[in-house]
Formats: sequence, structure tokens, C-alpha cells
Amino acid sequence: MKLHSVMEVRGELLLVVFCGEWSFNEGWDLLKQTYDAALEERVNLILVDTLAVDGKLTTFDRYQLATETVAHFRSRHMHPRIALVGKPPAADGFGVLVAKNRWVDAEMFSDRPEALNWLGLGKN
Repeated sequence: MKLHSVMEVRGELLLVVFCGEWSFNEGWDLLKQTYDAALEERVNLILVDTLAVDGKLTTFDRYQLATETVAHFRSRHMHPRIALVGKPPAADGFGVLVAKNRWVDAEMFSDRPEALNWLGLGKN
């Protein structure tokens, strides 16, 4: 199944749910759309939920997604806070680590409540 996403702005949060089979090109296209939507909507908190994604990207592909993300942010002067929700094999945190090593404020979580809490939007 082709990779696709559903986006929803919830106050200061852009919630994006990815579904389908990982591929580098489709993944990068959806991430760019996500980042551009956050910029357009003027939200600084992004939650990307990949729990419904199947497959696994290569280590190089995950590295490249992270470095492309950093370049995209820098070119648009963006400094969002990103929470990635996912589980292996579709998401293992490697790309998040690469981005964090380049000063992107990002973390990976196994469920949405943890991610929302880290973003400062958890229920009290």
C-alpha cells in the first residue's frame, strides 16, 4: 500500500499520521509536506505517528531523511519540536538521533500519550 498521511492542526500542534508502506521518496515527500504545513499554519509542535507504517527503510535512507530534514528546517529558518511515534522495524529512532545530533529538538516514543507529554500537551 502506498505511503500516505493525514494531517490535522490541533491548536499549537500539527498531528500527522503516516499509513502504508515505507519508501524513501514517498516518506521524504510527506515529511516536506508536514514541515511546510507546520510553517504555513505557524505551529512549532509536530507529532508524526508512524504506528500504521509497514516495512523498513535502510540505515542510509533513515540517515538521509534526517539530514534532509535538517537542511529543510535551516533553509526555512524553522526550529520545531518534533515527536515521532513508532515501533521497529518501521521506526527505530536512528533518524531522530541523527537529527538531534544536528540540533533538531526531536524525540521518539512508542505511544502518543508519551509524545504529547514531552511536547508539553499531555493531560494533567
